[in-house]
Amino acid sequence: MNHSESDGLKAIGTTVQGCNIGWAAAMQLTTSLPNEVVETQLDRIIGSKQFCNAPRLSRFLRYVVEESLAGRTDRLKGYTIGLEVFDKPAGFDPQTDTIVRVQARALRQKLSQYYAQEGKDDPVHITIVKGSYQPSFFVSWDGEKPEDKAVVPPSLSSSKPSIAVLPFDDFSQAEGNGYFAHGLTEETIADLSRFRELSVFSRSTTEKAKLDNLSVPQIHQALGADFVLEGSVRIDAKMVDISINLIDASTDEIILTDRFHHAATPEAYYQMQDDMALQITARIIDRFGPLGPSARRAARLGQSQKWETFEWISRYHKYAVELSPAERQEIKAGLVGVLGNDSGSSDAHAALSLIFADEYRMAESLDGPDDLPTVAWDQAQIAVSCDPQNAIAHEALATAYFHRGDFGNFDSAAKQALHLNPGHGDMLARLGLCYGARANWSVALPLLDKAIALNPLHPGWYRVMKAIGLGMTRGPKEAVAELRVLPLPGAFFYHCHLLWFLVELGEMDAANREKARLLDILPDPEPVILRHNRAWRVDEAISSRAFAAWRKIGLFAGTGPKVQVGGG
Repeated sequence: MNHSESDGLKAIGTTVQGCNIGWAAAMQLTTSLPNEVVETQLDRIIGSKQFCNAPRLSRFLRYVVEESLAGRTDRLKGYTIGLEVFDKPAGFDPQTDTIVRVQARALRQKLSQYYAQEGKDDPVHITIVKGSYQPSFFVSWDGEKPEDKAVVPPSLSSSKPSIAVLPFDDFSQAEGNGYFAHGLTEETIADLSRFRELSVFSRSTTEKAKLDNLSVPQIHQALGADFVLEGSVRIDAKMVDISINLIDASTDEIILTDRFHHAATPEAYYQMQDDMALQITARIIDRFGPLGPSARRAARLGQSQKWETFEWISRYHKYAVELSPAERQEIKAGLVGVLGNDSGSSDAHAALSLIFADEYRMAESLDGPDDLPTVAWDQAQIAVSCDPQNAIAHEALATAYFHRGDFGNFDSAAKQALHLNPGHGDMLARLGLCYGARANWSVALPLLDKAIALNPLHPGWYRVMKAIGLGMTRGPKEAVAELRVLPLPGAFFYHCHLLWFLVELGEMDAANREKARLLDILPDPEPVILRHNRAWRVDEAISSRAFAAWRKIGLFAGTGPKVQVGGG
């Protein structure tokens, strides 16, 4: 890389209280970097300490980058990668042999480690977007850099202690139990967030903290967490062992150590979860008085009766954060299969309902399946009937009502979900999206702010609806600033909404550049935008302003959309 290129590609990184929370806040996607610049960065990554002992992941990264630079993106598919990188035979089936998907996840994690450590000052970033094997290349903002100020998430209330639950380690001897550790982490967060006396950080934030190898004092400094929970799980054919350490983050002192040892049955597993949540919460908040009998979910109705059911539910929890279309289909089939023999599992019915809702709103064709909200509603009704105290079941029901256009029942079900679990960050964000789509900003914006506070390392989609709310209630300048806090290059909904507010600001050069990025992702974006607005029941007050801006920049030319774009 020559000096002029180095000067033009400044190293960036946004730090909050000593913790790197997202270099993407000052990055932009580029499709015009010289090949030699990308190749230099590729060699730098592969020669790093993170990759030098990972030859297969290095081979994987080199293959996808070189094929992309050569214009052969049609070869970046699971089958071809299996043959070229992992030496699979010609009969390789990527649907049944998941090695490419598993290693792609490992590669994304390894790249995150590199850029959090050795590559933190690199001017060029290479990423692989989830749900795809095609690399993206980023450089510093050029002409559209956000204001030079720290990106500070909304703070948690200082009146309540906060806890960060780190992902549980899987120490099972047999392979294939990793999903139980993911599920245990998610269920522990959900159990703890039921207590109004606690603030509980979301899993995507604590996963990032663990991936970046932050120490407990660093987590305390970066997130403001008062307590950190570390744990491990070991499963064999007969027994389940769970070990936990509860740590006072300000002093790095272990204040509770416990071990839970029970027979390997789903009933015993749920009992251990309840006991663990009560012990942790009681130790943290004894200064607030007794928790009372309502702390434990009475009778734990709607439990899964089979380990296979719990495995698919655990895999759903992992998918729900990553939003991988391929995994969505696999998990949907798995849940349908296990519910045939375990029909009383409230969590399984709720997860299946939410997957159907995701499938509906992520469809790109205007003539996509319109019966999915009803299918989702059927599953959610069963989930609630199996366990009326299950917050996720009520969230699923609220989501199904929303996509059916029944906003009165949506509001009732959403309020019940929030009553049962007022502190689950991801649920707050998902319900905040729905309220925002209906332009109910007095409810949506506080939900989104609380979700961001509970999940400082949140996925960028948390902020898109908040940006729309700021644009509708304050103005386009505030919306653009919010969207640029955590860009989502490659996500059409991010580009089309940033485009909207740039047009309203009169920044037409920047708007045309954003339009070019949108068309690079979706050469024919209009049907996708129409489907997106219809599925999300976007309020007319929002859609009328958005479509006016899009027409002004040359989208939806002529008379505009011929179909309903929102919901009545």
